[in-house]
Amino acid sequence: MVSLAAGLAIALLAVWTASSFVPLVPSGVLAALTVVGYAYTTGFAEPGLAVLVALVLVSLLASVAEFVSGMVSGRLGGASTRTVVVGTIAGIVLLVPLGPLGIVVGLGGTVFLAALNEHDGDAREAARQAAYAVVGALASALVQAVILAGVTVAFALSVL
Repeated sequence: MVSLAAGLAIALLAVWTASSFVPLVPSGVLAALTVVGYAYTTGFAEPGLAVLVALVLVSLLASVAEFVSGMVSGRLGGASTRTVVVGTIAGIVLLVPLGPLGIVVGLGGTVFLAALNEHDGDAREAARQAAYAVVGALASALVQAVILAGVTVAFALSVL
């Protein structure tokens, strides 16, 4: 029989997995806290120390993957780290008036304009760099969701 705490923890992990697609929600950190919170309610008897540590580390890895992947993909596309950081900040600022579209517009637009300036008006190169940055930022949410879905399944299997 599933305890109320286990059921609640599994439900929360599912919510954190879905929230991977919501900008600025630290889903991996919330998942790690959920796992530790459940372990605390059982006196750290479940899910076992090795499983607990693994689930927490993987959850935190999901947060790191989300944070780093936009920068990495922007760099792979040829954009400078400074440009990607400024684009990310612009995306966060535009998140308020435009919602999730603001991140795409802010990041993509900033990288595009900076690359256009750096490459003497080469729109094709600027568009390529902006596309890399935007695709990386969007893919990071998917990567985080997949990792957290794995955490949710592993947690459920370990406590059921």
